[in-house]
Amino acid sequence: MILTHVLGNLSDPDFSKGPEKKIDELPLEYTDAQKHILRAVTKQGRDIAIRLSPEAQLAGLRDGDVLMEEDQTLVVIRVLPVPALIARPCSLMEAARFCYEIGNRHAPLYALPEDQPAFAIVYDDSLEILFEKLGIPYEKKEISLDDHSRLYMS
Repeated sequence: MILTHVLGNLSDPDFSKGPEKKIDELPLEYTDAQKHILRAVTKQGRDIAIRLSPEAQLAGLRDGDVLMEEDQTLVVIRVLPVPALIARPCSLMEAARFCYEIGNRHAPLYALPEDQPAFAIVYDDSLEILFEKLGIPYEKKEISLDDHSRLYMS
């Protein structure tokens, strides 16, 4: 069976009400979650083929997305954590300089939902050196990145 769309997300109210369902996780590397055509195996051994429709490609795949419901089991995407650098600039000027430098390196940058501005970037030795050079407070941590929080130039 080839899956072409996402039924919803576990965070949606539709999946939180009703009888308790079993979860069969489809673990995906961060880069695989960005693909539109993919073949993978769930933790319980289901062979899953994904070819997202153009509409589904716009939304992409996220952690917690429900791909299919079979009997009382939901097949759910789990985006695996990656080593990342979490930057917390202390001022607007520091944030602007940081974003400028990351943009010059064409590295994907992610906004984190925190009270003060915080950004995540996939770990790279050279970026850690850059953070130290700029004097920007940061920490190295494994997190699941969500393509919906990626910052794009528009």
